[in-house]
Amino acid sequence: MEVFIEYSALFFFGATSGWVVELFFRRFVSQKRWVNPGFMTGPIVPLYGFGLAIFYFFANVIPWENFSSFLWLNRLLEVLAAGAFMTLLEFVAGLIFIKGMHVKLWDYSKRPGNIMGIICPLFSLIWLACGALYIFLCNEAFKTGATWVGEHWQYFSLPIGVFYGAMVVDFAYSVNLATRIRKAVSESKAIASWEKIKVSFKDHLEEKKQKSNFLFAFSSKKEEFDLMVKEAMTKSKKDYEDYVAMKMAEKQAKKDAKKEKR
Repeated sequence: MEVFIEYSALFFFGATSGWVVELFFRRFVSQKRWVNPGFMTGPIVPLYGFGLAIFYFFANVIPWENFSSFLWLNRLLEVLAAGAFMTLLEFVAGLIFIKGMHVKLWDYSKRPGNIMGIICPLFSLIWLACGALYIFLCNEAFKTGATWVGEHWQYFSLPIGVFYGAMVVDFAYSVNLATRIRKAVSESKAIASWEKIKVSFKDHLEEKKQKSNFLFAFSSKKEEFDLMVKEAMTKSKKDYEDYVAMKMAEKQAKKDAKKEKR
């Protein structure tokens, strides 16, 4: 029970704090607006929760010191393994939604070296950096906190149970939304981008001077839902086509510049 509560608390902290970090990143860096991050409706991104629990497991359970007599090599293997495992987890999670629901939760299609738009070298390096940061700077603090929570598990079992109950309901609601989106685009057999549709819904309501719902970003009248999804898909397709055309023009410009130099 103690171990279960420890990892449950780590998952909760990672999932909620990751949501907060991504919320502010989108507001002030990437999208310049307040957008509810992730697949879920509530303030939680499960991938970050799994990430923190995995980093904790790698740092405290696996005997890396037995791999070689070189401390630096063992630490390097630990960091590389943590980053690689998180990249694999991100790929599997993204693939499940693409194959099972025809929905892409995140989209790295415009990133160099991406695979199916699910993973890319840049974000693999970010996971690697997060793993190194945790292992070298944060592990002892989290170990102390998780141990204390485990020792006093009787005080945390109820709130953690409530959290997981709410998360299951939230996940079921989000899956239902994904199913509705899949049905709306079933004729085109296209892969719907969860985040782009979410932003498109917000833009659509703002254009009509209607107030959008921060948590329930897809809330709309039933008869408008399919129309808004198709509108978002058309916009997303055009944006990608424009991006491809821009890249092709850049390549052609570089070729022309090389010819002129010759």
